[in-house]
Amino acid sequence: MNNLLLNERSLIYHLRQYRSKRRLHYFAETESTNEVAKKLCGDGKGLGAFVVSDCQTAGKGRSGRTFCSPKGTGVYISIVYEISGKEPNFDLLSSLAGLAVRDTLFNFFDFDCKIKWPNDILLDGKKICGILCEIVNKNGKPKYAVVGIGLNIEKQEFPEEIMYTAASIGDKYEGELDHNEIAVDIVNNLDRDALNAENTGEIINRLKMYSASLGQIVRVITPDSEYDAKVLDIAPDGGLVILSDGETKTITSGEIVHIR
Repeated sequence: MNNLLLNERSLIYHLRQYRSKRRLHYFAETESTNEVAKKLCGDGKGLGAFVVSDCQTAGKGRSGRTFCSPKGTGVYISIVYEISGKEPNFDLLSSLAGLAVRDTLFNFFDFDCKIKWPNDILLDGKKICGILCEIVNKNGKPKYAVVGIGLNIEKQEFPEEIMYTAASIGDKYEGELDHNEIAVDIVNNLDRDALNAENTGEIINRLKMYSASLGQIVRVITPDSEYDAKVLDIAPDGGLVILSDGETKTITSGEIVHIR
């Protein structure tokens, strides 16, 4: 199977087919698409930026971790949104990115992926995609939001530390894979929801429908503490409503590990 790997010409073609107004910045290899996007923002060129790379030498995950990004195996993209105080709904942007990836995987491959809070995409319980949102300040105030997405596409041998917890599209799908159309479709889905996120109730309902975390006993990990809790609900701002030591509270940052 000769899958179509990322290339600038095909990305431009699909952006035109989707009638996207995004400005493409393609790299065969870069350290981190988020770092490229943040530099564009700092240079005043962030608005509408869509950064794509076939390989990251220093891919970024949450909490300072690295994200495995070998050449030819996935798509690594960063999308820039300007923070205007109106739209998009930045409280939900991280969750919207998860829904965008989930929609692409369902529409293209009929994968019923679940979302582990806040936005890890799980295929049969294994992580197929990671998302990292970062804020860029200007004059001491938030000016841009950068949404970084790394999606595993080709079947591959993962590093030992993630070989039992990571997945890729190629593990389950044997048809042709166009990395370019997958990348552009994700951006199109995210733009559709992020730039028209007026009905937050509908977004929260979708998050609940596809959640892998609701009802689970989890380990909550924050910079200051770790503790066990039960997931009760998803809050209107996308936060996680949990029960711990008899107390109900909502967390909006950190991460969780499913215990059972």
